[in-house]
Parts: sequence; C-alpha cells; structure tokens
Amino acid sequence: MENVVKGFSDFFENLPSKLRRRRFLLVAVFLVITVLLGGGSGGIVMNNSLDSFFKEDDPVKKEYDHFKAVFGGDEYVYIVYKARDGDIFSKKSVQALKGFYDDIANYRLTLSPSDKSPLDHIVEIKSLINIKFLEASDDTLYSRRLIGDNLPENAVEREILRKKALNHPDYPHLFLSKDSGYGGILLRTDFNSEIVSSDGAGSAETETEAGAGFDEDEEFDEAYESSSGFKEVAGDMVFKKTDMAEYPLLLSALRSLMAKPAYSDALEFHPVGKPVMMDFFAKVVFEDLGRIMGYVLLLIVAMLWLLFRSLSAVVWPVVLIVSAVVWVTGIIGWSGVEMSIMFQIIIFMILAVGVADAVHILSGYLFFRNRKLDHGDALNAVMKKSGLACFLTSATTAVGLMSLSLVPIKPIAVFGIFSALGVLIAFALTVFLMPLMLDLWSPVSKKGAGGSHFIQGLIRKTENTGPNNPGVVIMVFAVLGVFFFTGLMQLRIDSDEIEVLKKGLPLRASFDVVNDNMGGTGNMEISIDLKTGNALKDPEVLNKIEALQAYVKTVEGSKVVKTWSLVNVVKDSYKALNKGDDRFYIIPQNPAVLSQTLFLFDNANPKDRRRLVTDDYSNGRIEIHSRNAGSVEALAFKEKVRNYIDLNFKSIKAKYPGCEITLTGNMIMVSKMLDYISWSQIKSFGLTLVVISGILFIVFGNFKAGVIAIVPNVFPILTAFGIMGFLDIPLDMDTLLIAPVIIGLAVDDTIHFMTHYKLEVDRYGDIKKAAVSSIREAGQAICFTSVILAAGFSMFFMSFHNGLSHFGIFSAIAIITAFIADIYLLPALCAFFQADFNEVTFKAAGEVESGI
Repeated sequence: MENVVKGFSDFFENLPSKLRRRRFLLVAVFLVITVLLGGGSGGIVMNNSLDSFFKEDDPVKKEYDHFKAVFGGDEYVYIVYKARDGDIFSKKSVQALKGFYDDIANYRLTLSPSDKSPLDHIVEIKSLINIKFLEASDDTLYSRRLIGDNLPENAVEREILRKKALNHPDYPHLFLSKDSGYGGILLRTDFNSEIVSSDGAGSAETETEAGAGFDEDEEFDEAYESSSGFKEVAGDMVFKKTDMAEYPLLLSALRSLMAKPAYSDALEFHPVGKPVMMDFFAKVVFEDLGRIMGYVLLLIVAMLWLLFRSLSAVVWPVVLIVSAVVWVTGIIGWSGVEMSIMFQIIIFMILAVGVADAVHILSGYLFFRNRKLDHGDALNAVMKKSGLACFLTSATTAVGLMSLSLVPIKPIAVFGIFSALGVLIAFALTVFLMPLMLDLWSPVSKKGAGGSHFIQGLIRKTENTGPNNPGVVIMVFAVLGVFFFTGLMQLRIDSDEIEVLKKGLPLRASFDVVNDNMGGTGNMEISIDLKTGNALKDPEVLNKIEALQAYVKTVEGSKVVKTWSLVNVVKDSYKALNKGDDRFYIIPQNPAVLSQTLFLFDNANPKDRRRLVTDDYSNGRIEIHSRNAGSVEALAFKEKVRNYIDLNFKSIKAKYPGCEITLTGNMIMVSKMLDYISWSQIKSFGLTLVVISGILFIVFGNFKAGVIAIVPNVFPILTAFGIMGFLDIPLDMDTLLIAPVIIGLAVDDTIHFMTHYKLEVDRYGDIKKAAVSSIREAGQAICFTSVILAAGFSMFFMSFHNGLSHFGIFSAIAIITAFIADIYLLPALCAFFQADFNEVTFKAAGEVESGI
C-alpha cells in the first residue's frame, strides 16, 4: 500500500515538468474542448414537473402513463379570475369573460390553415360560458350551455344564471366560488399526450391532429369530440415529450390575451397548473441561477484576494472554475438530459469544490515559497504533498454525490451524476492547468518570506485545545451530539410542490388564491378497470363508486372539494329526465333504466362521457379535486382510500374477476415521493459512509485512524438535521441532499489534516506535537475553504425556492460545524486514542505495511 501511495505522490511531484514539455498542446486541447462543449450550454432544458421526478420504468409512472393513454392528457392551465367589482355575473365581468373565451375559441379564424400558433396546444376550454346543463324534452336529453352567445341583459337574468350555476352539484369550487367573487377557466392542453408507441411498436394519433379545425356551431367543444374517443390500450405507453420551449410560448400568448384592457380592467387573472409551473421554472431558474452564482463568484473573488492579496491568485482559480462550469453545462446540454431546480446546486458544487482545490494548491505553493524554495521546487513540493490529498478529496466527494444516482427520484439521481462529474473535471483542470498558470504568472506574497496570515494567528490560539484537553473536548462534543440527536428524532419528512415557492412570488400568490377561494390544485385519479364490457352499466358498481366518492370527501383529514365520475352524469341525467326533480338525483337501480339513461346522455354530451368511461363501459375513472396537500397528508389520504377500496369492493372484485382499481395522479406521486425520500436518505448516506470509510481505511492503512477520521464527518450531519428537527423544517427533495453532499465535502478537510498528521507522526514520533503542527500547517487552507463553502452555500438563502434556501442554510451550518470538528474534535480523538499508525493492518508482496 505504501508503494502505491508513494507512486501517486511521485506522479504529482513530477507532473509540472511533464506538463511544461507539452504546454502548447495541452492549452490547445483545453481551448478546443472548451469551445466545443461551450456550444452545448445553450441547449439545457429545464423540467420541474412532478412526473419528471420519476424514472420511466417506475411503476407509479407507468400507471400514470397508462391512465393518460386511456382517458387522455391531463395538463391543464387553470385560470382563476377575480371580478374587480366583486361579482363575476355583473355585466362587465360576463362581457370580459365572453371576450376572453371567444379569443381562445376563435383564434384560428385570423390565421391561414398552414399557420401555427401556441394556442394550438389548447384542445378544450371550459368556463361559465360553455359549461353544460342537461334538459329533457320528449324523453330526449339536450346539453345546453350556461351562458353561450346570448349574454344576460339585466340583473334578473344574471341572477337566474348565478343560482343555476351555484345549485349544480359539480360546478361550485371549479367554475365559480360560493360567493360568486371568483370564477374558473379550465384549459386542457395536448402537452405530453401523444402516444408514440405501445410495447415499442406502432404509433397513435395525437389529440391535436385528430381535433384540428373547429366546427362553426360548437367551436372548441365539437372540434374536440372526434379526438376524445379514448380506448383501452395494452402494454407500456411511451409518450412524446413536449419541448420545454412550448410552455413559455403558450403562457406568453395567454398572458397577452389576459393583459387586454377590455379583460384586465374587469377581471384579475391567476393562472396555475403544470404548464404555468413549467413556464415559471424555465424562466426563473436561470434568472435565479445568474443572480446567486454572480454573488458566489464575487464572494470567491473577495475571499481569494483576502487570503492571497495577489491578482494572479484570484484570476487563475476563477478561470479554472468557470471553465469547469462551461465543460459540465456543455456536456449536460449536448446530452439532452433534462434538468430540474437542482441544476443550481450542480453549478455551485463545481464552483465550491474547484475553488477549494485551487486554494489548497495556492496556499501550499506560497507556504513553500515563504520557506525560501524557488518557484520550481515550491511547485513540485506542493504537488507532491497536496496533489494526492486533492485527488482523494475529489474522489470521496464524487463518491458521496454518485451515491445519489441510486435514488429512484430522477432529478436527484441526475444531480448526483453530473455533480460528481463536475467535481472530477474541476480537479483535473486544477492539477493539469494550475502548474502552467503559475509558470506564467505566480502570486507573490506581499508580506515576504516568513510572513503569516492573520488567520494563522487565530489558529495558533486554538491549536493546543484538542491535543492538550482531549477528554474535555470529546465530552463537549458528545453532549452536543446527544442534544442534536434529540432534534434529529423530531425531524419529519414532507414534500410540497407549492410550499417550496416563497411567499411574495406572484405564482405563489396565484396558488394561494386558488386554494383559498376555489377547489385547489391537487388531484387524484382512481381508475376502475373491470375488464368486462358494460360492467359500468351495472347499478351495483355505480353504487360502490358513489359510496367511494362520498367517503373521500368526508374521511378525516380530507381536503377534497370535488369528485367527478360516471355517477355524477348518471344522477344529473336521471334528474333531468324526471323534470328536474331533486328526488331523482339518484342512480336508477333498474339496469334497463340505467342503460337507457346512459344512452341518452351519450347522445347529448358524448365528449364528457368519453372523459369518464371507455366506449365499451369496461373502464371508468373518478376524478378527485382537492386543496393543496403535502406528501405526508397525501400518503395518509392514499392509505385510507386504498384500505376503503380493499374492504368495500370485495363483492365487485368477485363479480368481475381480474378487475384492477388503481390510484394515480399528482397526490399519489407526491405520496410515493415521501417513501422514496425516506429510503433514499438512508441508502445514499449509508453507502456514502461505507465507501468513504473504505477509502480512508485504505489510505491511512490503519483501522483506528480510519474510524477516528469518520467521526468528525458524521457530527455536522447530526447538527444540521438536529436543528432542522427543532425548527420543524421538513426533510424534502432538496434538504435530502445535505447528508451525502456535506459528508463528501467535510471529509476533504479531514483528509488534508490526517495526511499532514501522518507525516508529522512519522517525523516527530510525538502525537500531540504532530496534531498541533498539522493544525498549524493545514488549518489556514481548511479554514478558508470552509468559509468560502459556507458563505457560498448561504447565498442560496436568496433563492425563490424554499427548498434551495433550506439546503443552502443548513449546508453552511454543517460546513462550519465540520471545520470546528476538524480543528477541535479530530486532534482530540487522535490524542485520546493514540492514533500513531503503528497498528499492522495491511500486508502486500510479503511486506508488513504500517501507515502510508
């Protein structure tokens, strides 16, 4: 083992001279690669949708895709509007709504057949203008619009419409609020609804293609009917992914309409939904990234100047880390891999780790120059001593990040892979280019030989605390560990895609308006596939569905405000066929009467029927609308619904063998993510700890030293999570990253200290003296890298995203805690347990190896 380590040290020591002989070729290759990869940076695609968090082969994702294949896409723009005069049925409000509706419904009248428009993605629009009411005449059902083209002319007519809408069981909280102060417009899009294959073969017609063109009489509604005949499909569905650029184009077109004075003077619009979130993240993530990373770069420049007081020591690290960012973003862009909000953390990790490598090289270089070594000897000495340490720190950080690739949440896995790649690229650029950069322009210490930085003076005041008082220091950290462990036990796991948006953002305000005044934006779908034709014409089946709908609205903790299924239209149709008598708002128990009722409804409104049940009446859906819920609430709700179905649908399953009742939709996805986060935290942290421990055991060649080196790296995680527990800040998809990221970064300083410590033990044979000398020599660089990392992480506090803010704040706390543990606890452990590297643990080639 000693020969291997010596071989690495000799390689890094001789590297500067080898690089000088090929410096022109090396620089040319660097510039060419930078230009080529830089061309891909502009192709980065952002996707922060809920379904993008699941891998393609995830069972939850497959069930969701199968549901979309049967019943169509479910990407809505839900526009809640507030009447500025307080009444959505006032003359001014109704005229504005009708104008807005007509602009969307009739936009193609001003275009040629070959022209394309972002509004082409809208395949269905529903509002108070065109929501349907059933009327019967001569045993025939007719589907009428609430308002249509004939706007109410007086207060009496407007009041009739208001009562009619409010008294309908399915429209309040969706198309109007109970006080008539808010209304809703539902725009269904064709985004991600094109089936390109089933079991890898065949293709399917898209909704847009099937529904092209509008019927003059029914405009949007009739145009869409031909495209909504969804049918049962087999196998795994593959949907064509919508280009992320399409979302901003659609929202821009809609905002242009909403901004028209004729509409905006009367109505205050609050658009929400997945397309709105996609538009928001596509724009704001890069704006946020530019602002935060700009502050981070300024911070790095300031800290480098404060540390080295040399322009070259500022310029060269900035060139290296910016180049590393260009390389990684270029690889991401050329690969076509979609990024999430975590893209910001990838960039920061590259900046942070890259500058840490540069600081250690520059600090060591100046250290040896102050010892009267000339430029070449100082460069060789620092590369020999710090090259291996930087390699090991980069490797351990990359391992910590790569452990996240095993997480089933796709953006976290992607983050782990590209962050690890960025760390290794930053290391490679540092060790291969920094020697040439220092040859060209090296920093000069302003204080001259023998001068020391003020940080060195502070370190000297504390360097004896751990080695001279090991028992006291260990006891203090043990008490603190117990204290923070109690906080850890209070840490809860939760994730909420709305709560991550900081209050004060316009989008967050829109979601709050929807949740407070309408039916919310949460949804769950229940697919009931009975595998038998006409099974959903069975009164027994519909009775069970009706009971299930009642249960989900009344169960403890439910936030459900609206459910919709075939049961709703059956009861509404039966009531209409019986002169609107409320006593007949029931499911007819005679199968023949039920079948006839469904036949008449299908003739009156086939589009709504097709959105609820397949043509053969074998597969139906229950659409559930709820106010926003976090993953804990969603999981509890899901389990209650699943238990109810298992208990109360036994007779249906016996009558229709093979039937499948599936829960899907965003509430199910959110609840599943809770389970993933729980196990991912355990697996990623556990794997990181095991692998890094293995590396430390091998590097130090001593089990005792390896265990000692691990302890200070666990303490920062305990501190961060303990404080989160005390403050009731949940562990979510962003704060989940703290443990693997921080242990990967914190172990860097530990490796630098232990490397120096091992050499000093061999040199002096005195453990306390070796510990003090190691703190004195490595402490300055460790301090500055910790301060830079912590200050950089804290910049995320300014993010619009609460998850990123929490990640940054608690990562900064963990970094500072890790520094304190390395300066106090680590030397105390070395002194208390007599880490002298004399224990024989490795044998190679017949030789006994002790240490490295």
